[in-house]
Amino acid sequence: MKKTGVLIVCFIALFTISSCSLFSSKAPLKHYYQVYYQPKESAEQPIKATLRIKTFVADKAYKKYNLVYRTSYEEMFYYNTHFWALRPDDMITDLVAKHFSKQRVFSDIILTMDKKPNYVLSGRILALDEVIEGEKSYARVAINFELKDYKTEEVIIVHSFDRKKEVAEGKKPVDVVRAMSCIIESEIGVFISKVYETLESDR
Repeated sequence: MKKTGVLIVCFIALFTISSCSLFSSKAPLKHYYQVYYQPKESAEQPIKATLRIKTFVADKAYKKYNLVYRTSYEEMFYYNTHFWALRPDDMITDLVAKHFSKQRVFSDIILTMDKKPNYVLSGRILALDEVIEGEKSYARVAINFELKDYKTEEVIIVHSFDRKKEVAEGKKPVDVVRAMSCIIESEIGVFISKVYETLESDR
């Protein structure tokens, strides 16, 4: 009986120690990101029209909050502790709206149909990845922009891009997100130039 009692006491002690260790261990720290930059103000005269910016559509793989990384175009993974602060479709839409508003591309910009617009801007997010190729890492962004005449539904401008930007050695997810910001800022600038050229007579 004495040996049995000692064994029970030892078992309880070991269980207590392991339980304390289990509950005292901290959960992995979660990180949240957003694509961010400050658009430069423009001295250009705005196009005298109302633009509606529709919420962009993200391909199914990018509807999650998790950041995505790839080791090939056929295989993708989701980070377990790195997340977008907003869903990519909402985040990119807000960024585009901020860029157009800051540069005063149109005299009026709306996100909801509280009045009839002259033009409608929509977009599709095709890729928002970290691409790992051997020892190198890249930020990859692919988006399609489409500007339509609201009344006729005629497509006036299409701008599509699929770009990669190398991230410095020793990269972190935040560095990948910064590289994505650079790509998006540059490509929205290209798209805005196309808008000015096409709708020159409306200014």
